[in-house]
Amino acid sequence: MSDLVVSGPALLPNRKITDVTIFVEQGVIERVSLGLDAGADLTITEGCIAPGLIDLQVNGSFGLDFTTDASTATQVAERLPATGVTAFLPTIITAPPDAYSKLLRELQQARRDAPRFQAQILGAHLEGPYLNPIRRGAHNPALLRVIDLAEIARWADPSIVRLVTLAPELPGALDAVKALRRNGIAISAGHSNATYVEALAGFEAGISWGTHLFNAMSPLEHREPGLAGALLSASVPCGLIVDGIHVHPAAVKLVYRAKGADGLTLVTDAMAATMMPPGRYMLGDRQVIVNENSARLSDGTLAGSILTLDQAVRNTMAFTGCSLADALTMASTTPARVLGLEHMGCIAVGYNADLVALNRALEVTHTFVAGRLAYEKRDV
Repeated sequence: MSDLVVSGPALLPNRKITDVTIFVEQGVIERVSLGLDAGADLTITEGCIAPGLIDLQVNGSFGLDFTTDASTATQVAERLPATGVTAFLPTIITAPPDAYSKLLRELQQARRDAPRFQAQILGAHLEGPYLNPIRRGAHNPALLRVIDLAEIARWADPSIVRLVTLAPELPGALDAVKALRRNGIAISAGHSNATYVEALAGFEAGISWGTHLFNAMSPLEHREPGLAGALLSASVPCGLIVDGIHVHPAAVKLVYRAKGADGLTLVTDAMAATMMPPGRYMLGDRQVIVNENSARLSDGTLAGSILTLDQAVRNTMAFTGCSLADALTMASTTPARVLGLEHMGCIAVGYNADLVALNRALEVTHTFVAGRLAYEKRDV
């Protein structure tokens, strides 16, 4: 007898939303059969059952900031299923050299301490410190530094570091990319003033993702396409913050036409103020002023976002006119592929039973992690 049986219209690997029944055994999808089962534990009649959402860039949420205290990832993991997220990369922004070993130890311990049935902590996304000061965004320029392979060797542990964002045009960057790749760590191009040619050299060296397309990078120009143009014209996938502030809705539509669902990963770049009231919050060592829709430094520079991933799905559909299947693919299947997560991001036999039920308004009503209920929307 299955541990969990869920019926309803579900997003399948063929990118069709079809009425099925999903049978779960010991946290894994055991069987998917066509049609609805009257005896299911949960039946969705409107909306959709999706693979769990995967966020590759989360700086913090619920008043907590990972660069200040990475151990708080456990608390965030417990609450993210309310937004449909079943796995995520806690993101540590540029920090002092002596902070990394402590932060990574805290995050490793958080992974060990985290209950199985909450959003999975996949490992760290280190955004910095090897960024171009010209495109530093909200990162503290005093903490940016030249690439040091010896320093990289001290923290490049693939058991905890999964993704590193760096600027490919910096001296020594291509050697750093190759060294990280040899250690099994994925590399992203971001916070970069790279030319088109420099960006392509980074891709050739092993860069396999782009961090928040358009934001903190050399712009797309018709005679010098820069990093943005390289990402748009290459097969390398990239992240996109679809809050209507970081990227104009018309630009989101253009990007979707250029990259498609297989080339885009929706990310939040969420910071501590996400799911919190307006006020002042920290992003690393920087104070951020947060209103109802954005997070900024005192000079107006965007400093992460207060977006949730389920809202990003809804926004993407509204801005681009894309199908629900494509929007969900950008928030689940494509992120899983970027990190090489072979058993996540699809509703198929043998995959983790990480499932999200959405109602007609595409609000999260139920989230299952490894086949166990992690969140249920309560009617007020």
